[in-house]
Amino acid sequence: MREDICRRQNSEWSLDRLAAQRFLYGKAKLVEGLRLGLIVVVGALLLVGMVVTAESFSKWATMAVVLLWFIDQIALVPWAARKREEAAAVKEDFDCCVLDLAWPDQLGVARPTGDRVRTLANKVQGAAARKGLEDWYDTEDMPVDSVAARLHCQRMNCYWDSRLRGEWIWGVWLTVSALALAVVGVGVAMDITLFEILLGVVAGIRLLAWLLVEQRAHSAAEKRMKNLHGYLSRAEADGGPASMCEVRLVQAAIFEHRWECPSVPDWFYWVRRKAYEGKAEV
Repeated sequence: MREDICRRQNSEWSLDRLAAQRFLYGKAKLVEGLRLGLIVVVGALLLVGMVVTAESFSKWATMAVVLLWFIDQIALVPWAARKREEAAAVKEDFDCCVLDLAWPDQLGVARPTGDRVRTLANKVQGAAARKGLEDWYDTEDMPVDSVAARLHCQRMNCYWDSRLRGEWIWGVWLTVSALALAVVGVGVAMDITLFEILLGVVAGIRLLAWLLVEQRAHSAAEKRMKNLHGYLSRAEADGGPASMCEVRLVQAAIFEHRWECPSVPDWFYWVRRKAYEGKAEV
């Protein structure tokens, strides 16, 4: 089974799916970045409104804030969700082939067609499109037994996801805390009153709300993957799952997780992947 996984994951068919899912996740993350940009614009409008006394500016700023919120909720949120869902389906198609598992029809998600995958993969041009996609699952320490080999790959998925999300959460909060302290420090140095600082905080309340929602979603996703990783680790210690049925149930849980949870930025993923490579602590 180990040799089969190694062969299948590096085939052109599999690499097309990995390239396609990276492309789709990139689009979803681009939309998320646009959403964050709109939030910053709203904060800027509120800050400017504190110093501009013109009544017309206040009216137009209020209309702009409401319009940006409408665009965010009606257009951008569903768009990002569709891209993320399709990316999860393409990645599940990859796993089903590499691990030789049946497609989870019970989840009511259509399997991506070959034409759709090729269309997406062809949008990623150049040799860089395949960089880092080969040997997706490290086969060096992979068991030979078919069930144990699948278990090993699923544990790697859960370990990667939970650790990456945990580090991302800490990174975001450390950055936000450092910026908040810097703002307070600059305010004290420039003799800005506490009331003016509080007005600035109110202007950034939309950004704070976004951060809290993201943190809650990532924390829930991290906990889910940690629990699943713990289950798989205990199963391996006890000799592995009793049947392929359990392996398929675990795979369905991983699929649902990818489908529903927010994503981590690509640059953070690639930086941390280099740090993880060569470590056998899954």
